Amino acid sequence: MSTIESSQSKGVLPLRAADPGGNEPRTLKQAIWRERWSILVPLVSLLAFTALCYVLPVDMTCSRYYYVNGFYGWYAETWFIENLFYSLSPIPGIVLGAGAIIVLVVGRWSPEIAVRKPVAQFLLLAVLAGPLLLVNTLIKPTIARPRPNQLEEFGGDRPKGVEYVAPWQLSEVNGKSFPSGHASMGFIWMAPAFLFWRRNRLAVAGWLTLGIAFGAAIGFFRVAVGAHFLSDIVWSCGIVYFSGLAVYLLVGGWRDGAFQAQQPDKGNEITAASEAAAQGLQPEAKAA
Repeated sequence: MSTIESSQSKGVLPLRAADPGGNEPRTLKQAIWRERWSILVPLVSLLAFTALCYVLPVDMTCSRYYYVNGFYGWYAETWFIENLFYSLSPIPGIVLGAGAIIVLVVGRWSPEIAVRKPVAQFLLLAVLAGPLLLVNTLIKPTIARPRPNQLEEFGGDRPKGVEYVAPWQLSEVNGKSFPSGHASMGFIWMAPAFLFWRRNRLAVAGWLTLGIAFGAAIGFFRVAVGAHFLSDIVWSCGIVYFSGLAVYLLVGGWRDGAFQAQQPDKGNEITAASEAAAQGLQPEAKAA
């Protein structure tokens, strides 16, 4: 086996595979075009749902279902499982983000860990871009949408007279309802799906299902406790999905071998050094 063939055989983390049809994109523009349906279908669905929230009382009807007038307030306020999910909600982001940081730091001294740096870099960027930057740092304080439990209809009186505000509509109330930060941390389980994007449909479906299910479960309890509207949860899912897809495209995850690393082949390095040394001695031997 040649040196080049041996080096290629040492690849680890085979998370990407060449398209057997030879249709792999060569530019970012081509990659975006290939993902047009992965972009358009979720986007149109989100916009249609948002339009529905403007013409029908979707959010308010859902929230009214979990609100009891008078002393009892919101149903989920007394549920132990709601407190459990509230406490567990940051775990996905912590696991993926902290795990990625550990790989990047330890990888500076450990070649075995360093080969996983492309995966760690992608996961860290996905966590930072979605839940931390877009959801909690930019959109939530900018929109300032009041929470259901702040509305006068649901017993809110700080401040008084607060009414429903539709999704993406700016509010003068100091609210932090849109989108849901806790649900976004659950939805971040979708991020690993992009490591297998267009290579392993089963893995993609598994990670997307896990992320949607975990985020939806957290979102359900956040709605039932009066902390969020249904549209807060839906858009939290959409933002995390699109931020993960954007990171995948921008870091070149669509390139063959983007999340695949090469371990150094010490045997080949020694062979190459020996060949170089032998070639360097040949002129001296001829001169003698």
